[in-house]
Amino acid sequence: MLKRLLWISFFSYMLIAFTLVIIGAMLPEILLHYNQNYSNGGLLIFGQFVGFLFGVLSMPILVRKLGRKNVVLLGLIMISVELFSFFLPTWYFLFPLVGLAGFGAGLAESCIGTIILVTFQEKQASAMGKLEVAFGLGALFMPLFSSILISKGIWEYAFLILGLSSFLVMVGWKVLSFGEVDEFLIKNTNVNTPVNKTTSSYTKKTFLIITFSAIYFFCYGGSEVSIVHFLPSLFMEEWEVPNSLSTLTVTVYWTAMVIGRALTGVISEKLTYNKFLLSINIGGLVVLILLAISGNVWLGFFLCFFLGLFMAAMFAIALIITNLYFPGQTEKTTSILLATNGLGGSLIPIIIGQSMDKYPVQITFWLFACIMLLMLILTIGIQVLGNTHLSVIREHENNHKI
Repeated sequence: MLKRLLWISFFSYMLIAFTLVIIGAMLPEILLHYNQNYSNGGLLIFGQFVGFLFGVLSMPILVRKLGRKNVVLLGLIMISVELFSFFLPTWYFLFPLVGLAGFGAGLAESCIGTIILVTFQEKQASAMGKLEVAFGLGALFMPLFSSILISKGIWEYAFLILGLSSFLVMVGWKVLSFGEVDEFLIKNTNVNTPVNKTTSSYTKKTFLIITFSAIYFFCYGGSEVSIVHFLPSLFMEEWEVPNSLSTLTVTVYWTAMVIGRALTGVISEKLTYNKFLLSINIGGLVVLILLAISGNVWLGFFLCFFLGLFMAAMFAIALIITNLYFPGQTEKTTSILLATNGLGGSLIPIIIGQSMDKYPVQITFWLFACIMLLMLILTIGIQVLGNTHLSVIREHENNHKI
């Protein structure tokens, strides 16, 4: 039954990735059809992000009122509504459709992530790694799928396919049974123990842990989105490669991300979560420094692959580690971290874009390296503070047993 839950979560995450990248993939065709400029296109993408952010932040509240399964169903229904974009409504009607889809994606992603973290306690890294693989596959293949539809002149069918697929997955969530997990999904059962109730909430002593983690996710979200959007331009500016070749950097990066996420569970069984996160942050920093000083385009492609490998597990492992420090607060913690991840994904690209406009390309590479250095420092800080917090929890547990 847990395998069934993991599989439907896998397909759900792939759909969520489709939802979050479909506007970007179709933007040139959308702007051409509606006779709009890129500034207005940016507003459309921002509208989707605002919806996503509100969806993530609303998840804990809605879970308390509706239960986890109903929140997932609600999120998928909202994504399904985007199928009305297939009929090419007026430009201003696109905004609520895209915003609702973003809200649904935020609800579904954060709630499903929470469900997997709680139900796969013994194999969290492996399970979350599979979800991240699904997200990576969705982000990797959606642009390719879109290009096929665009070449055939039927780009609007992407919205119809997304909406119908989301509806079918929603039906799967509705009718399938997941065995002993059903009660957890339907009812908002409280997983807190008496000890957790007194040690898992955010206090003055633990405020720094959640703050450091939130900043870490802000930096990660911003770095990932910026790399995907600006890497081709960086290669064109630095090594004067043609556009057709520079776009391959994103394919190389996402391919490595998918491979790395598929290996997350295996590697995490060999190392502790803390050592794993520390290692990949160091690796990411080294790769970005080498990119900044590299003078060879083919070495640049090689480094892009390793950058994807090192960044692949950062999201999942950091999410698991932070939740371990706050037992019984999974919904709230996951919501905060996903929200800051999305916020970083919207704000840091603005900084990167301004850097590319005003300074040489090497400065942008060094800016990425500085962000990764900050993430490494935050990782060390989280682990030091978190280990102290865990020792307090164990002391409470021993006193409770006595």
